[in-house]
Amino acid sequence: MKNLKKLSILILVVTSLSLLNSCNKDEIVADNVIVKTTVTDYITMINSFSLTTVEELSTGDEDGLKSATISDCLTVTVHENEDGEFWPRNWTFDYGTENCESVFGNEKRGMIHVSLSDWWKNEGSFREITFEDFYINDNKMEGVKTILNIGLNENGNLSFTKKVTDAKLTYADGTSMTWACEKLSEQVEGAETILFADNVWSVTGTGSGVDLDGNNYTMQITSALIYKNGCFYPVSGIVEISTEGQELKVINYGDGECDNIITVTVGDVTETVEL
Repeated sequence: MKNLKKLSILILVVTSLSLLNSCNKDEIVADNVIVKTTVTDYITMINSFSLTTVEELSTGDEDGLKSATISDCLTVTVHENEDGEFWPRNWTFDYGTENCESVFGNEKRGMIHVSLSDWWKNEGSFREITFEDFYINDNKMEGVKTILNIGLNENGNLSFTKKVTDAKLTYADGTSMTWACEKLSEQVEGAETILFADNVWSVTGTGSGVDLDGNNYTMQITSALIYKNGCFYPVSGIVEISTEGQELKVINYGDGECDNIITVTVGDVTETVEL
């Protein structure tokens, strides 16, 4: 009976994962308590603040950091300094006032502001990312993301500390989750070239917040998440989610394939999930 109960809860969790880009919530009932927050919500929070496109478009040499209309969805403006110096640099990423579908199929609107103190590969360069009336899939994003270049680590790899503070994701129905995290990002492949296409990053760290039910939760990367350029999800790595009053949830991103397949484990029951 215990395993059947866990399996029933996990099936409901897995079903909700198909709603990754939706603001509609499935409710999970466990121990006669209605739980609004699903694994979907935790994954959405992590993915929303990845900001891969914004970071790449503000990461180049001086000749490439220009204002441009990237697509019907996005106009990038590079703001000139009054003193004529190139650094620090500031950008506005304007997705417009109406939803527009981005390259990964997400609907976006509003603006993202980026400041960068120095070329991103120089040790000590500091980047700050903020949001102005910005929505992804009708979910409002708030908070501050910072990225600090801490130089080469003991393996000779370029490394960064990435922090998200005061983050909040508010759904169209008015419910919201909060989020804060600190991660260490290490470039493990692609440093020898100027191309982004061959970049591979290893990410470790922890995060915490308050979920839709008002419960405190923590996330811990127990096996480094590996990100390959061009892949929306990590290609491998394990994240554990601990929520007060609930069983541990373990998300496994796989063995290196660039796909949307993960496994979700609750208790001693594991399911394979296609996002």
